[in-house]
Amino acid sequence: MRRQEFQIAESEQIEQFLQEKHDGVLTFVGADGWPKAVPLNYARFGGATYFHGSKKGEKMSGLAADSRAEFVVYEAHAFIPSYFSDPYLACPATVFFRSVRIRGRVEQVEDAAEKAEALGALLQSMQPEGGYAKIDAADPKYASSLRGVAVMRLDAEDTVGKFKFGQNLPEARRDKVLQGLAERGLPGDARTMEEIAARRPTSHDM
Repeated sequence: MRRQEFQIAESEQIEQFLQEKHDGVLTFVGADGWPKAVPLNYARFGGATYFHGSKKGEKMSGLAADSRAEFVVYEAHAFIPSYFSDPYLACPATVFFRSVRIRGRVEQVEDAAEKAEALGALLQSMQPEGGYAKIDAADPKYASSLRGVAVMRLDAEDTVGKFKFGQNLPEARRDKVLQGLAERGLPGDARTMEEIAARRPTSHDM
C-alpha cells in the first residue's frame, strides 16, 4: 500500500532529483524468463531517460524480446534511529529518502544524431568540467564509436516519486528528529533537515 503523504506529484521536483543523480537500476524480463536488475548510469534528455552499453548481452537480448522495463533511482539521505523520538520502542527507526520509479518501454536508438546528443548529455552529467571535444555525429573521429555503442531510450508511461522526510510524524516527534539530526551532524544530516523543513505540513494542510 502506498503512503500518499510521501508521493510527489510535482514533475519539477522529480526532474530535479533525476538531474542530480547519475545512476539507477533497470529492471526487465530476461531472455530466460527471470526478472533482471541491472545497475546503469543514465542521462535525462528531451524528457526521456537514456542508457548506453554493449550491443550484445543479456540486457539487449532481454529488452529485444520484451521492451517493458522499470528504472529506479534512489538516494538514502539519513538513517533515523528509534531513540531520536522514543527511548524504548525500536519501531520508529526508519530511513529518510528520495526515490523515483519510471515505467515504460525501452527502444534502441539508431539515429546517429540522437545517439550523439544522448551520450553528450550522459558525459556532461558525469564530467561537467569538460575536457573533451563535443560528441558530434558529424565528427569523423566519433563515427566508429557511435556505430559501436548501443544507446537505449526509456520512454515513460508512468512515473512515481516518493520522498520520505517525516511528513507523517506529529509535530513533537518531528522536532525530536530535527534535534537529533542537529546534534549528530553526520554527512547528509544538514540536507535531511532542510528536506524535513521544506515538507513540514502547514496549518492549512492540517
